[in-house]
Parts: sequence; structure tokens; C-alpha cells
Amino acid sequence: MTEKTETLDGHVAFIQFAKRPIPGLVKTRLIPELGEEVATQVHETLLKRTLHTLVDSGLGAVQLWWDKAWDDKAYLAQLGVDGVFSTFSQEGDDLGERMYQALSTQLKTFRKVILLGSDCPVLSASYLAQAILALDSADLVLGPSDDGGYVLIGAKSLTYATLKDTLWGTPSVMATTLQQAQWEGLRTQLLPELWDVDLPEDYRRWKMME
Repeated sequence: MTEKTETLDGHVAFIQFAKRPIPGLVKTRLIPELGEEVATQVHETLLKRTLHTLVDSGLGAVQLWWDKAWDDKAYLAQLGVDGVFSTFSQEGDDLGERMYQALSTQLKTFRKVILLGSDCPVLSASYLAQAILALDSADLVLGPSDDGGYVLIGAKSLTYATLKDTLWGTPSVMATTLQQAQWEGLRTQLLPELWDVDLPEDYRRWKMME
């Protein structure tokens, strides 16, 4: 599904955050226009595409982190993703705490850890490679999204203060993270801007690409 790239680093982990595909609870901003069933299909398509991109890239260990623990064996089998990946469940009271818990836990094992959501339809192996290389000279790398957030955050070093007290889901997310990283003395680097499928206009933009 995506281009393969030579492995750049044997100590890289990718964390994919994903919600369980429950109709009515995923892609809720698409539901008024598309309905629950189609919105859930959009969520699943993007989830699968992201997982394929990570696994097929061969750039690091792949981990799928669900929003809550569940028996996902049957669901994962029907995803049809060839390759090795592990599953975990997120922990924490808000998104920042869940992200920090996942990143900090994996940084105990891996030198570079890159966390991303399951909403970007244009994520590529070459973009992931850029993130890995950026961490050679930076402590924190962000892949900006066009709504003021980011599609990807990668870390070699991280503090909880970098991700706390953030108004998640607002246009100020990336600016807040950059400011807090600066306060924490972390070196940051930005990747080229991408976009997520969150709103009906994002969905139409995605469909026009196909």
C-alpha cells in the first residue's frame, strides 16, 4: 500500500493511537453528513491504511495502542495486515497524559519513539523516515496538520510538562506544544505540513484524491 524504505534505525518504535471502531463513537464530526455507518467505515479505512504504512515501511517496531482494552483478535485478523506489530491500551485521564505515558514507556526501550494518530490519508514511509532522521539532531519532532494540531510527534527525550495543560482539538495545539517544549529546553524540529480527515470537507478532499 505504501512505498518500502530501507530501515534507518534499529532502535525506533512507532506508536499508532486508535479508537475502537464503535459506530457513533468514531469520526463523530462526519456523522451529521455521512451517518454512523459510513463514518465508522472511514475510521476503519484510515486506521488500516496507517497500520499498513507503518508495517510496510520496515523502519521500526510497530505498536497499535487502543483507546481502551478490548479483545481485538478477531478484528485484527480481518484487517489483513501482513507483518509483526503489538497491541496495547492507552492509559491516562486526557490525551496529553495518554501520549506521555505511551512515549515515556517506550523510550525506556527504544532510542526514538514516534507517535501518530489514525486520521492522516497521506502519511508515507518517506515522511516517517524524515521524522526518524530529524531526531538525530532534535529531541522532539512534530508533523504539523493544517488545523493547528499535528499528525505526528516523535521524541528522543520528553517531559510530561511538554504535553500537559493543552487544549486538545483546538487550533492552538501545536503552538502550545512548541512553547512548552521550549520552556523545557527541548530542541524541536518541524516536518512538512499534512492533514487529517476530521471534517466533511476533509472527507471530500480525500475522496477527490482517489
